[in-house]
Amino acid sequence: MAVPGRMKDHRSRHRDSRGQSLVEFSLVLLPFIILIVSILEFGFMFAAYNSISFASHDGSQMAAEYGNTSGADGLILRQIDQDISAPANNAQIVSVDIYWVDTAFSDGRAKAGYENLWTYGGSTTFTLADGVTTYTVPFSRSSNGYPDTSRCNVNGAIGCANPPHTGVDTIGVTITYQYKWITPFPQLVFGNSGAGPKLVSTNIMRLEPIR
Repeated sequence: MAVPGRMKDHRSRHRDSRGQSLVEFSLVLLPFIILIVSILEFGFMFAAYNSISFASHDGSQMAAEYGNTSGADGLILRQIDQDISAPANNAQIVSVDIYWVDTAFSDGRAKAGYENLWTYGGSTTFTLADGVTTYTVPFSRSSNGYPDTSRCNVNGAIGCANPPHTGVDTIGVTITYQYKWITPFPQLVFGNSGAGPKLVSTNIMRLEPIR
């Protein structure tokens, strides 16, 4: 015959065991959820960076191709605007910097004062070299230190404004992008604004010589 006291001890131990299992499960579950969410968020951020990296590379190619063509900046910006794709969002582009690269340095920096800085928002209308074709891009110009028609794309800088040109220019395109958290966990940790890190991608390319 079962002893009542032992039956109570058995039931008590069983309840304690279940409670301990729930606590252990919750301790394991939270880090697991954090890990999964972190992997997802990193994947979204990596995809956004790939998108702006592709756009800056495409933009520098456009810059090299169009050289000193009137309206070149507009064509560059239009291409960048078209290249940005989900999960990246065009509205989160902070700026596009189109500049003359100082080749005296190896880090791709701009020559002081030779930059065109564009911010996303508003609109700017460009007219192509034919004087007829126009198009509008959703960017506003903040500085105009490197006008498209002043760029040098001929060997020996023959016919270019000289100085400071001594040869074919190297042009840089930098996109600065404000990443915003997509999953809720980072917002709980870093605040409700949802603002993540700023992503920056730069590509440089020598203008294609026309002669």
